Amino acid sequence: MTGGKEQGGDATPLAPLLGRTAQEVRRCRDVVLRVELAVHGLIDEGAIRDRRLGAELQAIDLLDQRLADLADWLAALARAAGPLHLPEAALTGLAGLRLADLRQALAGQDRPAGEARTELF
Repeated sequence: MTGGKEQGGDATPLAPLLGRTAQEVRRCRDVVLRVELAVHGLIDEGAIRDRRLGAELQAIDLLDQRLADLADWLAALARAAGPLHLPEAALTGLAGLRLADLRQALAGQDRPAGEARTELF
């Protein structure tokens, strides 16, 4: 996909899009780490007594590792993308994302002043 404005079409640089996607995957990893710490805390405090949760806790750790690897892979792709561009039409799928915050972040749009990023409660 090397199409770009020089080829007569509207296009979006691929490298920044991949970089923003890597950053969003890192944010997902941060959430997974928060969940893992919370669950371990509940177990340590005795609020969760079922020690058979080992497989589920291992699944959280596996998800964390996979997200870390995916973020690193996306960042490497972003560095390698160089001058590649995506046609603007390729970004229409962003409109289907449920989370406006994610749509804006991937599209490279700044949040309005004073508007906070989605936070867990």
